[in-house]
Amino acid sequence: MKKVLFKVLLPLLLCLTITACSTKAENNATEKGDAETVSPVEQAKDNTLEKNDTEASPVEPTQTPTEAEDNTNEENVVDVKALVEQAQALCDAEDYEAAIPLLKQAAEQGSPEAQNALGNCYGEGLGVEQSDEEAIKYYLLAAEQGYVGSRYNLGLTYLYGFGVEQDVEKAIGYLKPLADEGDAEAQCLLGDIFSDGEVVEQDYKKASEYYQLAADQGMAEAQFNLANRYSFGQGVEQNDEKALEYYSLAADQGYAPALSNLGYCYDNGLGVEIDYKKAAEYYQLAADLGHAVAQYNLGNDYFWGQGVEQNAEKAVENYNLAADQGYAPALAGLGYCYGNGIGVETDSDKMVEYYQLAIDQDNVIAEYNLGWCYEIGFGVEQDAEKALKYYQMAADQGYADAIFNIGLMYYEGNGVEKDYDKAIEYCSRAAELGHTTAIFLLGVCYQDGTGVEQDLEKAAEIYRQALEAGYEPDEGDQIRLEEVLGEEYIQ
Repeated sequence: MKKVLFKVLLPLLLCLTITACSTKAENNATEKGDAETVSPVEQAKDNTLEKNDTEASPVEPTQTPTEAEDNTNEENVVDVKALVEQAQALCDAEDYEAAIPLLKQAAEQGSPEAQNALGNCYGEGLGVEQSDEEAIKYYLLAAEQGYVGSRYNLGLTYLYGFGVEQDVEKAIGYLKPLADEGDAEAQCLLGDIFSDGEVVEQDYKKASEYYQLAADQGMAEAQFNLANRYSFGQGVEQNDEKALEYYSLAADQGYAPALSNLGYCYDNGLGVEIDYKKAAEYYQLAADLGHAVAQYNLGNDYFWGQGVEQNAEKAVENYNLAADQGYAPALAGLGYCYGNGIGVETDSDKMVEYYQLAIDQDNVIAEYNLGWCYEIGFGVEQDAEKALKYYQMAADQGYADAIFNIGLMYYEGNGVEKDYDKAIEYCSRAAELGHTTAIFLLGVCYQDGTGVEQDLEKAAEIYRQALEAGYEPDEGDQIRLEEVLGEEYIQ
């Protein structure tokens, strides 16, 4: 019977839903912020061009509506546009303080574009002291003129309680009409709201419907999120081919999470034939955009030599890129590499350091591996108490190997007092999770009457179960099998 040994166990990961919680007309940055920042005026300007057929007439605050109509002329319109253009140039140069007076002047003349831009500036503290109240004031002024960007931003404001009491009903009251009017960002955000189920009752079907509306308009983020719904069968019938289709649409726009998930699909034959080389190519494209999951998965490919020539140094390089973004699986991978001298010189201190950083994020692989290190004294002083501590952390997350190793420690009295009741308890839990060695050890207990009443029929039943589950017996195990199963096993 074989103990579960120290292992890297670096699974390929699928990137999950990324929600849109940015100010209206900002670039849809990936979860790691790899998109360029757009200035607040440019945000507003883009919205005006896309969402408003006509610009509101500039109105001086002191004028009555009638007076404003009488005084509106082409010169004033040009002046407002000129002010906004000057402010845009200053924002492009990141001179927000100089842009603010121009934006205020345009806003006072009724420019919804400038009002929304000021809302963004106050919301982000660009060129002015950050103030949610001022942001809301300017958003409301622009929203009263039907300005799409400000209506969206007010929806965000009430959704997350920025400077106001959170009011989900009011937030949806701003967002749903926009979505009904065909605004893709509002549709996508509503999809996120119903998908997350944090502020409303979770409804994957409704989320998928909103994602579909936005995806049909070519919005990459919505295409990606819709692909995830098809991948997991949430709100729609599970369909790997459909998932692949929408990942591809988003990937064609250079959307990093979709490129990463396309790599995952080719790695695992989801909706397409397995093609490790193509998987690595997609991971590389996403990794080049700074996507941590892709960097990690590409590191795995170099680690194992799957789809690329095996290269430990390249593996470490990509793990480092993802780890620099705080990505826990990559931190655990670096811990393993430093512990075993793979792609780097062996360094036990760095091994523990990286494992601990990953453990701080509840990474189960790091918990298990560090527990194993303390159990046998690998790179650290042997410490059964610490081994149990880290194994238990992994076991609490349902990690079968850790659960089994705790059971085996109690069974053998390895660093702890023998306790067959606890051994059977933990081995039974691991066995329920399909752990073949745990299943076999339970058979041993029934064969020997260890912690349970001896029952050879029960032992035979469990041994058969272990073999059917793929357990590979060593020489000592084979003797036990012959004793209990006799001719049945020999044949």
